[in-house]
Amino acid sequence: MKNFSKVAQEFKVSQPSITFALQRLEKELDAKLIIRHRAHSQLIITDSGQQLLRHARRMLRHYQLIKMEITDIKQKKLSLGLPPIIENNYFPAVARVLKEKKLLNKIKTMEYGSMRTLEALRKGEIDLALLGSIDSLSDEDIITEEFDRQNFSIFVSRKHELAGRTSVYFADLKKEDFVLFKNGFVHNQAINTLAQRNHFRPHVVFRSNGTHSLMNLIADGVGIGFLTSVITPMRNDIVKINLLDKDMPQFVTSIAYRHAYFFNDLQRDILKNIRKTLFKK
Repeated sequence: MKNFSKVAQEFKVSQPSITFALQRLEKELDAKLIIRHRAHSQLIITDSGQQLLRHARRMLRHYQLIKMEITDIKQKKLSLGLPPIIENNYFPAVARVLKEKKLLNKIKTMEYGSMRTLEALRKGEIDLALLGSIDSLSDEDIITEEFDRQNFSIFVSRKHELAGRTSVYFADLKKEDFVLFKNGFVHNQAINTLAQRNHFRPHVVFRSNGTHSLMNLIADGVGIGFLTSVITPMRNDIVKINLLDKDMPQFVTSIAYRHAYFFNDLQRDILKNIRKTLFKK
């Protein structure tokens, strides 16, 4: 919005108020932030102004984050991001402990793929997450506590020609049809990494958000699956096959929360019991 009049209208103040506020800011920072182009009635943001703008946007994001965090703390609840695979394979033990401690009804869960869950955590939509990733997360705003690592495997119908094998190289799958997760799951990062190394693009015939849905498709021979090894086939007509590739990406699972987030007593108790359960596995 490069016009003083429009800025004044947006904030419902007079135009001289905007001019005076800008002059005070420039004086405090000892830098020219705006150049007024009178001939074209436009404002040009200087390099110093652009630098300030980047920080101002970050400050506004943090302000919105603060408001959401305080709201969550006052509600005496903890919002937990829980990707489906982690919910199915790790959370039942956590839920049992939280129920014993009368804490299970104090959490509200949001089920997304791990990539979408991480985004929700950064935005303050959730307070805590159990995340999957293919590498240890590196984010200055997020603290992670890794509790498990698993390889990835191939899942095929028992009628598939590969079903008699215990292991394969990813390169052997070049001509196969795949059924995979939709966007937002770290499995896609892992399979893309292997595909690039082996110089082919997997032929994906269907994508789903649900593990059960993928298993049904695999069992019916629609395609083969690429899933973390922590998953069991769920049914007798599916076979899990190990991958022989060296330096395989791994499915890394972690507890994650924002560095600046303050856990109240109830939330700390929930986090303590989650840690106790997952790190005992």
